[in-house]
Amino acid sequence: LSLLQKIARMTVGDRIKLAMRGSREERMILIRDRSKLVCVAVLSSPKVNDSEMESFAAMKNVQESVLRAIAANRKNMKLSGVLRALVNNPKTPLDISLRLLRYLLLKDLQGVSINKNVNETIRKLALKMFRAKTEKKKE
Repeated sequence: LSLLQKIARMTVGDRIKLAMRGSREERMILIRDRSKLVCVAVLSSPKVNDSEMESFAAMKNVQESVLRAIAANRKNMKLSGVLRALVNNPKTPLDISLRLLRYLLLKDLQGVSINKNVNETIRKLALKMFRAKTEKKKE
């Protein structure tokens, strides 16, 4: 049986255990699980590293609650890659993206302002913030 077939046959409890103890490949599959409990277990796993968290934040096929949970964790918000990935992800809720914009670097703001995948509101605000920050730099 393939890994996907094994995971599909597991109960929710078994998938939660696998999320905590499993390999990177298993966590990448489980983060997209329909059960919110399994997804949260993946995020709270001690084995998840920063690059993995960044890839979770960039995924467009995860639940909105997963993106909210990533944004709620203070440790994740200290990582610029996770911040950038969340703001550039079109599935990230608007309220979270708007809140995170102010923490982006100048180069990242410029990137968000030209990204056609993000919401129009976020793009316009990023462009406005980019212009304001560049004006401050000139003075």
